[in-house]
Amino acid sequence: MTTDNYSAGRTDLALRVDKLGKRYGAFDALRDITLGIRRGTIHGLLGENGAGKSTLVGLISGQRTPSEGRIFLGEQEMQGADVKRMEAAGVFLVPQEPMIIEHMSVMDNLMLGLWPVSRGFISLRRMRENAARMLAGSGIVAERMAGSLDAVARRKLNILRAMFSGGSIIILDEPTAALTVPDRLQLFDFMRQLRASGVTFIFISHYNDEILDICDAVTVLRDGRLVATSEEVRRLSSSQLSQFVLGRELDLFQRERGHTPDGGAWPDPICINEIVGGRLDVPQLAIRPGEIIGLTGLPGEGAKELARALFGLHPVRGGSIRFPQQQAVSLPQSPDQAFAMGIAYLSDDRRRDGVVGHLSIRENIALSSLARRLRRGLVDEAQERETCHGYFRRMGIKAGSSEEAVNTLSGGNQQKVCLGRVLATTPRLLILDEPTRGIDVGVKQEVLRLLDQLSRSGVAVIIVSTDVDELARAADRICIFQGGRIAHTVSGSDISTDHLRRLAQ
Repeated sequence: MTTDNYSAGRTDLALRVDKLGKRYGAFDALRDITLGIRRGTIHGLLGENGAGKSTLVGLISGQRTPSEGRIFLGEQEMQGADVKRMEAAGVFLVPQEPMIIEHMSVMDNLMLGLWPVSRGFISLRRMRENAARMLAGSGIVAERMAGSLDAVARRKLNILRAMFSGGSIIILDEPTAALTVPDRLQLFDFMRQLRASGVTFIFISHYNDEILDICDAVTVLRDGRLVATSEEVRRLSSSQLSQFVLGRELDLFQRERGHTPDGGAWPDPICINEIVGGRLDVPQLAIRPGEIIGLTGLPGEGAKELARALFGLHPVRGGSIRFPQQQAVSLPQSPDQAFAMGIAYLSDDRRRDGVVGHLSIRENIALSSLARRLRRGLVDEAQERETCHGYFRRMGIKAGSSEEAVNTLSGGNQQKVCLGRVLATTPRLLILDEPTRGIDVGVKQEVLRLLDQLSRSGVAVIIVSTDVDELARAADRICIFQGGRIAHTVSGSDISTDHLRRLAQ
């Protein structure tokens, strides 16, 4: 890796930034960034949460105005350019969550606001011709309703819409965050196909293996500064990338399996029985207090559905749960019932279900356990502050105080706030759906260590994840779902990433 500057004389650069910076008051969100993106390449952008990736692409796409420095497209300086001008010049930012209108067709989404007109009327013939040209090789049918598309097809549609609008430099903000491994590979094949036609991509990812697989070049940011860049990705290793991202060697978490919460015999298990509904058919699943179980499988195969059913979010026709020294009861019918039983759930979508951005860290942590602090209908604020500040410290949330607004935090710290909120309910069974999705590799290890510590205090933990490498390092047992059933259970020395991937296919 190198930190060489990109000279203005190079003719192979689609985009160049020179000494770019962004300041908020006395805080430098980005400082002295000089970088070039070669035409017709996929350029990776890597860094921890809060490293400056979003700020940089916000400046490049015209969403934010630089405090200093210059942006060039070819040799044309784009001084003061806003989103409209940058898009007119061919720069488009495709957000992490695909933006489509579900009740309209693929063709209508593709050409929204750009309909071909003939004699004052929209020309359906030209629309079909344009759609056929743009969708060729994508596997997407023009007449299909956009709402019926799967996750990878929605991302393809957003990329194609940017291209139809004149996009030649497309910024992808963590496009694989919600994709399975097969879907990621399909998206990468599509990107390679477009790269061959001359499209330039800036690809933001938290996954080293993705950068090494798909990118021609990579730039690493840390604390708002460019620390390294390389146009020879194939010469790099995952450990080298991690060291540049973190500024130190990555210490990967590995759970020591077989340890009981208090060092004695395993306590009686929590028994889940006869869950039936939709595709779900789970006769029995037992998890002991202090144990971490992983659930995995392709989307719709049952892992996520079981987790949601245990929290009263997925309807089932039958099923029961029995905690130690208690009678079996029906599964909860709502989150309120689940909380009352001692079950907590962390959604995979922290933006929609996890945090309330304008509220403080303290207020977010308190949300799920407000009822416990009511005194004569009023919140005991002193108790709330004491409790929430304890979780603020325990989670290692990086902020000046627990009174800071959550929307000022990085994604990894927002996830810690979500985790603190569900832990404040003091659960006996904690269910986490993709708990490390969209957070950087360093914070992932912190979250996994927190879950390990929590389990050793006697909490039973279920992790739903498509990241089998993560499950192999974090779980005592892993259940692989197929067709709504637990098709395989792997434990102990049988747990390995390769073995899990073979079983999950």
